Amino acid sequence: MDKTAINETQPISNDNCGSVQSQDVPTAGCLFSGMGGLASGLVRAGFAIRWASDCDQFACDTFRHRLPNVSVVEKDVKKLSVTKDSLTNVDVVAAGFPCQSFSMAGNRKGFKDPRGRLFFEIPRLLAEFESNERPRLVVLENVPHLLHGADKSWFDEIRRALRRAGYWFREESCWTVNVKDATELPQDRERLFMVAASRQHFRYNPFKPPIVPSDKAIKPGHVDDFIDRNQPADAQAYLPEENRYYKMINAAMIAGESDKNIYQLRRSYVREKKHGLCPTLTANMGIGGHNVPFVRDAWGIRRLSIEEVAVLQGFDADEILFPEIPTQKQYRLLGNAVCVQLAHLVAYECAAILKGEYLK
Repeated sequence: MDKTAINETQPISNDNCGSVQSQDVPTAGCLFSGMGGLASGLVRAGFAIRWASDCDQFACDTFRHRLPNVSVVEKDVKKLSVTKDSLTNVDVVAAGFPCQSFSMAGNRKGFKDPRGRLFFEIPRLLAEFESNERPRLVVLENVPHLLHGADKSWFDEIRRALRRAGYWFREESCWTVNVKDATELPQDRERLFMVAASRQHFRYNPFKPPIVPSDKAIKPGHVDDFIDRNQPADAQAYLPEENRYYKMINAAMIAGESDKNIYQLRRSYVREKKHGLCPTLTANMGIGGHNVPFVRDAWGIRRLSIEEVAVLQGFDADEILFPEIPTQKQYRLLGNAVCVQLAHLVAYECAAILKGEYLK
């Protein structure tokens, strides 16, 4: 299997969807699917996506636009049913469940937050499959703080829930990784991947985190290579010179290391991201909230464009990502998306496992 990422067409190809399951074509379903970052990584690793589900209309519209052959269920996950919603048997279930309640930057309420408790819908749905037809692997994505937060009680709850659902899972089955350390993308973004393996199909959990060369054979590019300063961006992306945020950012750029760097608008100050990196891209981008990334070009100070954000998140530069939805929604979906390159690395390891070397 070639590790080289395939190009995503406009929209991306998922030609195996709807076909009879083949030993050569592993299959996957996506919960909390968003716009399809995890799904794109799976497709690049050779998976056929059978179905996806999310409660957000714009996420579902975008997923359908990008993978038109996939059955997308637009529904509250608490009301989702394997049988009633025709969630067919798949080799892998992937889920980037809500991270706000586990994040260092959030309220840290964990499972006391209704958003945090949505995790438990995953083992509930897994248990709805017949025991011999449950997904062989479960891939979960969230923030690294989930692993150690609340004196590790959050992680322990997840471990117990997955084990009750019939899966091998422990801390060694997790991968904490930064985008800039594992890919060529210059985004400083830490994520946690967790992989569980079905006890019905495996003697133990064979997942091992992807090996990132310690000699820095993979080096991130410079953020300036991902930003188009040769032509003006959309006029709405620029801040008027009389705007107070313009004045704040302009002053920070004058005092900073370089006006080629990205400057991130925080709640009450501006932070320069040095070393040619992009700060963590979030759902707040473009909607007036904090964490909005700005750059300077010959026409003024502007936020990163949709296309720039998409490439920094690992989406293919040639793909038409979105249907006709508001720009603000596009930024939000991109900020919530799983980095495609990281998803591909994890999906590649899962595909290798499913070849049969570890099966009973």
